Amino acid sequence: MKKTPYKAIILAVFCQILWGVVFPVIKKSYQLFSISDIGSTFLFASIRFMTAGLILLLVDAAKHGAFPVMRKKDAPSLFLLGTVQTGLTYGFQFAAMISAASINCSILNGTSFIFMMIFAAIMFRDDRINAKKVIGAAAGFSGILVCFLSKDAFQTFSLKGEGLMLLSIMLFAFGTSLSRKVTRDIRPAVASGYNLLIGGAELFVLALLLGGRLGNGGVFGWACLAFLAMASSVCLMLWTSLVSSYGVGRIAVFQCVNPLSGAIAAALLLGENVFQPRYIISLILVVLGIVIVNTDFSRFRASH
Repeated sequence: MKKTPYKAIILAVFCQILWGVVFPVIKKSYQLFSISDIGSTFLFASIRFMTAGLILLLVDAAKHGAFPVMRKKDAPSLFLLGTVQTGLTYGFQFAAMISAASINCSILNGTSFIFMMIFAAIMFRDDRINAKKVIGAAAGFSGILVCFLSKDAFQTFSLKGEGLMLLSIMLFAFGTSLSRKVTRDIRPAVASGYNLLIGGAELFVLALLLGGRLGNGGVFGWACLAFLAMASSVCLMLWTSLVSSYGVGRIAVFQCVNPLSGAIAAALLLGENVFQPRYIISLILVVLGIVIVNTDFSRFRASH
């Protein structure tokens, strides 16, 4: 296994820090914009993602001297990617976060590497499942069990909250492998831009049908929305580029940063108690699972 360049490591960690912070920022935005129904949730999400998609496409246009018009042959794959990785993924995620605690979302999101591993093994011959990956996956799922199977677990777990979040994570993991296929013929920035724009437009249509509306979020509310749009555009473009260049398996390890940054941000922004023993143990197990899956132990055996 080739060593991952330091530049790629820094970019991957940067993406996961921002994505981890996103969860509590979304929860805070719900409070500021008085969002409590699915339609309004989708409207907020659609504004975020359409803005993020346009940012990426305009940046690509400035870089290459022409707006990247979608080619007819690329339309099916881009619409599939946008529907899966943005429309469905974030539709379920934003709906889930109305009732799910942000720390629970962060812990669940930290297990996305398990689903990335499964989908990558199905879609790519060079990323098969082995004993090391099974052990790592077991550790990751143990983290979920510790979090939700405590004596008060059924007071904090709900299908419309954490259940939808888990479905969202599975879709994003599938979309990650799908993006690797799509970017073989399309620049990562263009693929990510249309991914966000298409998925955001789908959420916007749903929001209109469901009567979504936003309250007055104030300056801080719109600042949160601007941050979320920038995080979406920058992180998705970088993540897609990294997966395209180095493969899913080598990059998925950095998902371990996500639950940690999310937990810290939740404590700072929302005042949630993230120092309960079950949360701490869950985070440790999730991180351990990710590290086991992505560590090359052969070099340690060779040194002895």
